[in-house]
Amino acid sequence: MYSKGYIRKTGCTIAVFLFIIVAASCSSVKETTSIWSSNEIKIDGDISDWQNSLASIPDKKFAVGFKNDDKFLYVSLITDDRMKIMQMLRNGFITWFTPDGKSDKTFGVKFPLSNKDLKDEQIQNMNRENFQPDNMEKQFAQLLIRQKELEIINNDKFPLSLMYLENKEGIKAKLGYTENNFVYELQVPLKAGGNYTYQIAATPGGKVTIRFETEKIDSENIRNTMKERSSMPAGDGEIPSAQRKGSGRMQPGMRGFQKLEPINYSFDVVLQQPPK
Repeated sequence: MYSKGYIRKTGCTIAVFLFIIVAASCSSVKETTSIWSSNEIKIDGDISDWQNSLASIPDKKFAVGFKNDDKFLYVSLITDDRMKIMQMLRNGFITWFTPDGKSDKTFGVKFPLSNKDLKDEQIQNMNRENFQPDNMEKQFAQLLIRQKELEIINNDKFPLSLMYLENKEGIKAKLGYTENNFVYELQVPLKAGGNYTYQIAATPGGKVTIRFETEKIDSENIRNTMKERSSMPAGDGEIPSAQRKGSGRMQPGMRGFQKLEPINYSFDVVLQQPPK
């Protein structure tokens, strides 16, 4: 179980371990080396397999983790930012994989799929009461019922394959929600992973660019839906606990509705080689 300050604490914990993200001064792309996984990673929406393996990205309000073995790459993302959670669940979320120097081999895994077909009244029902921490898990569970499939797309976002979450292609995805933290896990085969249709054209020791992206945001619709939240008492607004001061109150000047920005963030990940 994880406390509301888990993302913030992760940034301190990870400094003890050799999972280092180097920020280029003129680029939004971060560079890191994944962690070799000697044990099975269960893609179940539970963050327990990622203890001490997540790096916090404070300005983006989420934490990420990358692991690999000789067959698969494993990805985890965690956030307690309710607006990011809403974006991912309603607009859809894509994780892109581009092997180093092989842009023609780029493909994306789209999961969760878009929930844009939700009726306006369903969105409007996400009022102040629904966004209280005690009700977020219920809201999440209702949206999760719809998520039974994932989609593989090419670089132009053209759909290549739609498959059930339980499949024989070695691609696994799962969402979870624990202690106000949204958990996303993904497994994708590497080049040597086996006879799979969709593989990352890289092996341990190689490099992969991984990009997280949410689909285009209907900002006006969401803004109208969230108007009531602007009058919430301190501590119940959009700013997640990881971004608040120790008192649990929002930082000055950060109350009310914030400008919605889609997730579009990339990492150059060097795949770890097995220990000698």
